[in-house]
Amino acid sequence: MGDSFYPSLGNEGYDVVHYDIDLDVEPSSNTLEAVVTLTAVATDDLGRFNLDFHGLDVETVTVDGIQAEFSREGYEMTVWPAAAISSSTPFTVAVSYSGTPQPIADPGVPFATLGWHSDNGVIYTVSQPSGAMTWYPNNNHPTDKATFTFQITVPDGVTAAATGLLTDEASADGKTTTTWHMDDPMATYLAAIYIGDFERHEQRLNSGVLIRDYVPRGSDPSIREALAITPEAMSFLEEILGPYPFEAYGTIVVPFPLGFALENQTLSVHGPLLLQPEIIAHELAHQWMGNSVTVDDWSQIWLHEGFATYLGLMFDADLSGQSIESVMANWHRQLAFSRTSPPGDIEIHELFDFNTVYLRGALTLHALRTHTGDDVFFNILRTHYDHTAGGTTNTEIFLGIVDDLAGPDAVSVVESWLYEPEMPGIESGPSL
Repeated sequence: MGDSFYPSLGNEGYDVVHYDIDLDVEPSSNTLEAVVTLTAVATDDLGRFNLDFHGLDVETVTVDGIQAEFSREGYEMTVWPAAAISSSTPFTVAVSYSGTPQPIADPGVPFATLGWHSDNGVIYTVSQPSGAMTWYPNNNHPTDKATFTFQITVPDGVTAAATGLLTDEASADGKTTTTWHMDDPMATYLAAIYIGDFERHEQRLNSGVLIRDYVPRGSDPSIREALAITPEAMSFLEEILGPYPFEAYGTIVVPFPLGFALENQTLSVHGPLLLQPEIIAHELAHQWMGNSVTVDDWSQIWLHEGFATYLGLMFDADLSGQSIESVMANWHRQLAFSRTSPPGDIEIHELFDFNTVYLRGALTLHALRTHTGDDVFFNILRTHYDHTAGGTTNTEIFLGIVDDLAGPDAVSVVESWLYEPEMPGIESGPSL
């Protein structure tokens, strides 16, 4: 797909429309038997095509119900259909496989492994950016979004959850199968499943959005108390960005320390020590900026993390009665004593660098807000979201909107924060 940081991820020649992921999981042994069916449309004439898939034992591959030849090298699986597929033709690929999924190392995420994990009796997936291929075959790049159906079979008494809406639950022969639908476009890395001993708690907001949280069974009440801030955070963000983009949201809290939280679409995952209002709002903000709107190249990640960081800080400041000006001035002072690269010109190992991408990305937005004033700034955010919702974006698109709504001087402010090696100062401006 030509990604700057991950040139081998994703495959040209077709566009995936839908994934049907059918998993039969035995949590005690961390094994699965699976059939994943991709519905796609050819964008070129295809005598063969590739899927991204790491590990596991592939038994059969069919294309439009006819057995196909396949080969594997690293995480590339090449499929030769029995007959060539003409451009613009819909087709289906079904892959049957089994085994124990293994997480992978990623040069952009030096602090964690990615993909499928089994830990302390819990199975969970954290895939940003490359880990989705550890547990299902896919076209592993955010420019190829699709809808999803998950069917997860586990032993009776075990909770299984996934991104999307729960639409069916059936038990037979000591096993329970839950079916989940994600009917909004989703990037492969945001698809997630969770299996373990969890309690489900839900409420429906006046807007119709379903909030469903999963907490460890018998966990301390403080976990649910912390999550109770979610509706307020959603209301705060809706005032800025517009209606929440999906049918449901929630948080699953794993029963062990996790060094990060991740915004899997409609069901973010947190460790029990990462339930502060700022972090809850940060992952929720990603549902707009990161999930509904996704970067078209991983080098543009500041458009996810800078936005979510600033919005999370704004919510936390509003909640605590602080001035966002003083909050950002404090972060600016702290960054002045740290090594930071410009967030628009990072290397792959800086993909999730907190100072560079998250904080300087947030300060980039705050500098723009200080320059333009609130009315223009929030118009820029809303316009950018409205113009790219459900699709992808990049810095050029964002700067074009800044130019249209605030002019070339505002573009220069943003570019100085994104690209100048030395961190700029924050100019004085209207009171925020």
